[in-house]
Amino acid sequence: MTRIEKMRKDGYPKIIKGNGGYRAYLKDMQPLGGGDYMAIYRYPGGECCHSLEEIQKCFEIIEQ
Repeated sequence: MTRIEKMRKDGYPKIIKGNGGYRAYLKDMQPLGGGDYMAIYRYPGGECCHSLEEIQKCFEIIEQ
């Protein structure tokens, strides 16, 4: 199983509408220690880390 497949299984969406209303695509993970991690999403202007909780509360999920 790839990291992206694991993240999607954990609930991270493939595509979100996030910062500034831009679409962002799941790219990789940022380890936080203790087995925790955040997702790295690719926006048109660069990359940004988001937690699953932040995504669920603040962003529109375009594709799960």
